[in-house]
Amino acid sequence: MEKDIFDIPLPHDELAERAVLGALLVHSEVVDYVINILKPEDFFNEINRIVYETIIEIVEKGEKPYFLLVKNHLESNGKFEEIGGLPYIYTLINEAATPSIIEAVVKQIKDKAIARGLIEISKKIILKAKNYKDVNQLIEEAEAEIFRLNENRTISEYYPISEVIANTLKIINDLSKKDTIITGIPSGYHELDRLTTGFHEGDLVIIAARPAMGKTSFALSIIHNTSVVERYPSAFFSLEMSKEQIAMRLLSLESRIPLKKLRSGFLSEDELIKLTKVASDISASPIYIDDTASLSILELKAKARRLKREKDIKLIIIDYLQLMRSSRRVESRQQEVAEISRGLKALAKELNIPVIALAQLSRQVEMRADKKPQLADLRESGCLTGDTLVINAETGKLVSIKSMVGKQFYTLSMDKNLKIRKAFVSKVFYSGRKKVYLLKTRTGREIKASANHPFFKIDGWYRLDQLKVGDRIAVPRIITTDGSNKLSDEEIILLAHLLGDGCILPKQPYHYTSMDIENINIVYKVSKKLFNINPKIVKQKNWYHIYLSSPYKLGKNKKHPITEWFEKLGIKRVRSYEKEIPEDIFSLSLDKIALFIKHLWATDGSIYYRKSGNRDHITIYYSTTSKKLVHQLQHLLLKFGIISFIRETKKGNYRPNYNLYIYGKKNQKIFLEKIGCFGSRGEKIPEILEILNNKIENTNFDTIPRDVWDIYVKKLKKLKNITWRDFAKKLNMAYCGSSLFKNSVSRDRLLKIADIFEATQLYNLANSDLLWDEIVSIEELGVEDVYDMTVEETHNFIANDIIVHNSIEQDADLVMFIHRPEYYKKNPTPEEEGIAEIIIAKQRNGPTDIIKLAFIKEITKFENLAKGKEEEILEDDDIIKEEGKLVNNSLIKEEEEEILLDENLFEDDEIPEL
Repeated sequence: MEKDIFDIPLPHDELAERAVLGALLVHSEVVDYVINILKPEDFFNEINRIVYETIIEIVEKGEKPYFLLVKNHLESNGKFEEIGGLPYIYTLINEAATPSIIEAVVKQIKDKAIARGLIEISKKIILKAKNYKDVNQLIEEAEAEIFRLNENRTISEYYPISEVIANTLKIINDLSKKDTIITGIPSGYHELDRLTTGFHEGDLVIIAARPAMGKTSFALSIIHNTSVVERYPSAFFSLEMSKEQIAMRLLSLESRIPLKKLRSGFLSEDELIKLTKVASDISASPIYIDDTASLSILELKAKARRLKREKDIKLIIIDYLQLMRSSRRVESRQQEVAEISRGLKALAKELNIPVIALAQLSRQVEMRADKKPQLADLRESGCLTGDTLVINAETGKLVSIKSMVGKQFYTLSMDKNLKIRKAFVSKVFYSGRKKVYLLKTRTGREIKASANHPFFKIDGWYRLDQLKVGDRIAVPRIITTDGSNKLSDEEIILLAHLLGDGCILPKQPYHYTSMDIENINIVYKVSKKLFNINPKIVKQKNWYHIYLSSPYKLGKNKKHPITEWFEKLGIKRVRSYEKEIPEDIFSLSLDKIALFIKHLWATDGSIYYRKSGNRDHITIYYSTTSKKLVHQLQHLLLKFGIISFIRETKKGNYRPNYNLYIYGKKNQKIFLEKIGCFGSRGEKIPEILEILNNKIENTNFDTIPRDVWDIYVKKLKKLKNITWRDFAKKLNMAYCGSSLFKNSVSRDRLLKIADIFEATQLYNLANSDLLWDEIVSIEELGVEDVYDMTVEETHNFIANDIIVHNSIEQDADLVMFIHRPEYYKKNPTPEEEGIAEIIIAKQRNGPTDIIKLAFIKEITKFENLAKGKEEEILEDDDIIKEEGKLVNNSLIKEEEEEILLDENLFEDDEIPEL
């Protein structure tokens, strides 16, 4: 039996605990000191903890914890006898520590509590280490636990609002006494600091731009201003440049010697002297550089904690975000970047310092006329057009993504086991204008998306521009939502018939047409019951027309009852090709939806059987000229797990016709058994079901893509050391060599393969809620307004009945973009030359705006723009800038009149006083 190494007494000092409690009862002057240091969980003895909690309750009410008051509180809470009654209170008083030694006694209790905390952490680490999966994750968790214990001493789960308000008022009072608006780490840029009040503790700041905009230069300019000038300790993690390259840039921007000259080494004697002086100044600055390439978030956290502990750094800069990697395998690059971003935000909160991460933007920015970045460019995933339909899982309704902007709701999503379930949408947002493409699938699904929007294949997420015709992407094969019964059976039946063969148009007599007298009779019956209408039936050859006249005289303020009913349900009175199923139908329970489809199929649906030789052909389809209605019907069928196909046909100059087909024994049986068809068309159902029951299923579409052989099966075979002949034998099939890999796999066969290898991935694929739909076309459309959503946990959702990746909301508190208009112009205007726009696109606790800085290309430095009349100031090494555009921030003294000086124009003893 394994020995329990923790079967030892935990460190504690009950005598010290009683001494402190006694002191609180008799020496009111020690109360504030003790309560500010000790928390209830610092007391090992449960009885002592109860007494201390009671004392805190009394103090929070503004009273002193005299022993009689403590006694009364304990009695009212029913805990007086539990702690030992008056004898124990007297024991505390008799053992009370004197005020002169209270500090030592409190320290003793605190030290014991920390020691117990370390033991608890050690227990957790040992238990996790026994069954660890990722050693890096194990180290990260251990470091984080110990760091929190060291930094915070105790980890509080909550804070009473009274404590929070008191602390906040103190902070505001302290800030009011300062002579500057900057309350965080200053950037050194006046306008930027005015808008942000500096970089704040716990904030994640993202600085993003296209290549060549100067991301690294801007970051190093900030480091220069904060650490060289203001002497704040900072850490610079460079994943792209070496530490020597970083140092050379710092020397250039501080000495104002062009970077090109430093790289060449051709310097004058004066420049060498200046460089030596500058090097000495920078060397004395508290800047710490790490140039580890491909740094993981776990490695970064470990290094940052050490720097915080040893050097007390106040700022971290990472160059740049996309070069970092996750510490674990993730499904997509989008999720990896999101995980890194969340990790950086957590690091900022943990160390209580600002973390600045640089980020590179995609070429999407340069497709805009003004080339200005937007928040949408920072997100890794793409976007969808505003008319894209998503599912409200709580109502079952299909809603456009545009209509849900700014709202939170539950939708349907694919989980890690490939099942469709509810997921929370935390944000829906507008993403600007982007070029979009129309993707169509074999089942007739369509979606318009940007080139970088990811879709799910059997081996993971692929951007649209990585997909090709013939690829198979995931779509739901069944959906489940909550249902209600807001509509009566009569309403559902009448709606179905009027949507199918009804004519409800303004300025025309309302009527319904059918060849089936059963349809005519049911419409007659329900319209009379619902609206007290006396329908008139007229026969014309093989057709029947039923006219639905109003039961009362119509007037200016008196509408037809069907008109009022349509308006209540949000149904437009339109022609056939514009008809759509009202949203209330999607909220119904399954049996009510079945009733609706059953009667809709009786209008323009068809169910027939024919025999060709020895083959039985069963055809089930619905025909309409309304594209929206046919896609809505396809969606409703998914609620029953019925897979259907939409085919578009067009003759001459007529409008296109859309036919929805239900193929395959399984789908047809579900339709006929659970839905069926009203009227004469439904009379053949029992006969067709009998034929179906004797028919062999021919699975040729609801299969697993043949890629499963290469992605999973071949690797598992090698792992299990099984030959292909043995594999074929276990499947009870003849060995057929490599021809086996040319075919897709049925779900049943994949289940057998999963049993052979005992592979969870294969079980999930075989039992998934997914259909692998084939792409039949991808067509470029043009530029449109686009939108996206953020889905918690699963990070994907169903859009137009296709599974797509979500766009992950940025964790940053402050997002800034760098934009230099001159870069994109052959002949920039004088106002654009040497100017960089810093676009504050998001600020959680402040305004958004655009500020302008000077960018000195020769020394790759950003500087404040000066205010005042335009005059030229000669800088070192023939760098000439106008005063209205450039001032060296580190060498300026400002007064009300904005007098600007460059110290390089004077000797040390010649600098005039202002």
